[in-house]
Amino acid sequence: MIKEAYLGLDIGGTGVKAGVFNQKGALLGFSQRRVDPIVSAQGHADISINLVYDAARASVREAVAQSGARIAAMAVSSQGETFVSLDENDQPLHAAILWYDSRAQLEADELRRAVPLAAGRINPIYTVCKIKWLQAHFPKVMRKARRFLLLPDYFAYRLTGIPAIDVNTALSTGLLTPDEDKYDPVILKAGGIDLSQLSTILIPGTPIGKVIRPMAEEWGLSPETLLVAGTNDQYAGALGAGNCRPGILSETSGTCLAMVTLAKEKPKGLPAGLLSGRFPIPHSWFILAYSKTAGLVLDWFRREFFSSASLEDMERLASAIPPGSDGLLALPCFDGAFSPVPNPLARGAFYGLALRHTKAHLFRALLESLAYSLRENIELMRGNGFPVDIIRSIGGGAKNSLWLQIKADVTGMNVEKPVVFEAAVLGAAMLAAVGNGGFKSLAESSAALYQPGRVFVPDKNNAQKYQSFYEGYRRLKAQLYGETNAP
Repeated sequence: MIKEAYLGLDIGGTGVKAGVFNQKGALLGFSQRRVDPIVSAQGHADISINLVYDAARASVREAVAQSGARIAAMAVSSQGETFVSLDENDQPLHAAILWYDSRAQLEADELRRAVPLAAGRINPIYTVCKIKWLQAHFPKVMRKARRFLLLPDYFAYRLTGIPAIDVNTALSTGLLTPDEDKYDPVILKAGGIDLSQLSTILIPGTPIGKVIRPMAEEWGLSPETLLVAGTNDQYAGALGAGNCRPGILSETSGTCLAMVTLAKEKPKGLPAGLLSGRFPIPHSWFILAYSKTAGLVLDWFRREFFSSASLEDMERLASAIPPGSDGLLALPCFDGAFSPVPNPLARGAFYGLALRHTKAHLFRALLESLAYSLRENIELMRGNGFPVDIIRSIGGGAKNSLWLQIKADVTGMNVEKPVVFEAAVLGAAMLAAVGNGGFKSLAESSAALYQPGRVFVPDKNNAQKYQSFYEGYRRLKAQLYGETNAP
């Protein structure tokens, strides 16, 4: 008998993942494809939308075939900001510009001057700034733009013919009003964007429509498969990690390091290094901190220094290095920083290099630096009134047991690894299940389908050592970046 199941599709910065789950949260089929971004000599980060589409389709077909299930509903989890422009024939006008690309600093400054009341809501990585950059550098091409689509509404448009985006991802465009549910006409005008070029905004978990028959055949789905509005990958991951109450911190060590906790009241007076907005669970607000480069830095290091080794091989070598990497410190801000202190000009560094240091030392120092970043952002959250009592680690970094133990030792907190550590895929499937009526609420599905796995407990001796190493990390950042508002 063919089982009925739910599909989660997660579209990240370096690839896509598809998972099929039953109503108990059991993984029935999983597949992933890597899609490498292109980084220019100027630091511009792009990715072919056609390659992303092909990878997503192949991953879904394989996961569905493995599961042997009929997909009742699906939802998409994706990064924010990343977008592509389509012409009147729905053809891409350029490669998709990735979320962490910060080429549009001048355009962000122009928008802040043009719309001073929205200055605090304008960031160079936001979609509106990148659209202005394209308009300035490729005016003839951009005059052909009929639609501006982020990843979730691009796939919604391809699969159902309906351009629809969830409110959480739509926020990353920089085009929404403070009430977060509609486009701001003042910013649209300043950005040279017409409302008709944008997608309909929906609450996560809202049905969009059924997959049209040609797409269903192409993707290995049923024409009865319902596409449901998903959410940003960080919030989907939080859902998949059972992050459904204040006090839980879900941290995703993927392309970036993103940290999410919840509050029951709308936060006020947040510092620049913390973001907030409505969480997919009703009457809940997320508090988000992130470091722009995490797994991205580890991928760079492996490519440049360990090209023939896997990340598992590197982990084994780094595990032989003592805590503190024999006096070597690293700063992981290879492409600017956002949390705890925004600094688009920050760059990475290794400090304290000596002749005794090896590539394994450098790799461990990078792992430790990202754990220090995790700690300083937890301290920032706590200092602003948001308690954190447990860490749940998800994403690709959750495969690295050494890294998880380092995080526990550095923070002095238990770090929990879920059974399904690809939590964004599970979170998207949870949204699909709710949109299809499988659960009454997202809180119910998140609490019911989350399964805890291994728990990494801090080693008291190592935790004591890391206290001084962390203080050295903070001093180094202050010296290089001039940070004065340490958490």
